[in-house]
Amino acid sequence: MLSLDSQLKFPAHVTFSVVGADAFLLNTRTSKYYLLQDVGARLWTLLSQQPDLRQAYETLLSEYDVEPLVLEQDLLELVADLRQNELVEILAS
Repeated sequence: MLSLDSQLKFPAHVTFSVVGADAFLLNTRTSKYYLLQDVGARLWTLLSQQPDLRQAYETLLSEYDVEPLVLEQDLLELVADLRQNELVEILAS
C-alpha cells in the first residue's frame, strides 16, 4: 500500500539524468523515456538521496508554497504513476 510512510527504490533497469530543473528517466526494459519537471524532478532528486517518501514530502513542503494535503495527494499520484511505469518500487516494511 502506497503512503507517505513508504520507502522507495529505483530499479536497476531505470537510469536517470537531472539537467537543470528537469529529470530525464529511462526504463531500459521498455525503452521509454519519461520527463519530470520542477517539483517532480525535485522529488526524484530527493528520493535518489534518501528513499523515504515522508522525508521528501517534508522537504518539499518547506520549499514550496503548497497546502499539505494537496502536496500529499500530488506526490502519491505521481509515485503511483512512476510505479505503474516500473520506474520505482515500494520496499516491503
